[in-house]
Amino acid sequence: MIAQNLDAISKKIGEATIAAGRDVSEITLIGVTKTKPLEMIKKAFEAGLTDVGENYVEDFSDKQTSYHPSGLNYHFIGRLPTKKVRKIVGKAHLIHSVGSVKLAKKIDFVSSEEKVCQDILIQVNQGGELSKSGVEPDNLEALVKEVSTLLNIKIRGLMSIPPFHEPAKPYFTQLRHFRDNLQEKTGTELPCLSMGMSGDFVEAISEGATHIRVGTAIFGSR
Repeated sequence: MIAQNLDAISKKIGEATIAAGRDVSEITLIGVTKTKPLEMIKKAFEAGLTDVGENYVEDFSDKQTSYHPSGLNYHFIGRLPTKKVRKIVGKAHLIHSVGSVKLAKKIDFVSSEEKVCQDILIQVNQGGELSKSGVEPDNLEALVKEVSTLLNIKIRGLMSIPPFHEPAKPYFTQLRHFRDNLQEKTGTELPCLSMGMSGDFVEAISEGATHIRVGTAIFGSR
């Protein structure tokens, strides 16, 4: 099932990139496993998936420690408490969910101790939802400027999760505009846009997504 699902998604990604005038090499497909067992990650990797994403620190730590073959990248995409940063830094290919200076400084501190430079994305709370992490759009520029001064982390771009009950595409468009404006104002290169999930990744690709986070369409419902 997983291999067939990956084939179907790869086909959709190919079609979406052609329609958007983009190259398929620009897109990183992240398989979001959440509560799925490690065996599913193994099957997906054997079927060609190179990137997986975890929402919970303990799941990330357990799975990454148990199974980390060469060529498999783990992404952390969920809420990251500052007290658990050490479990993620240096082990995550990319942390997608940095939404405060406090968290960024803790990641920077731990990265310094671990002698690594940790790649991160800034999570933007576009819908102003209390249930979601992320910086408010009005505070985004100031946060990027401050975090850019930290020496042991590197901002690679932006991440967002649009409100569930609203059309996603306007939020994808807005996130791209935020990124473009930030690059112009701050001089910081932000090549990555992490946006789009199982139901809307085609639209996300049309708006410039570089990382799409797909769970259900690969692994089935929870």
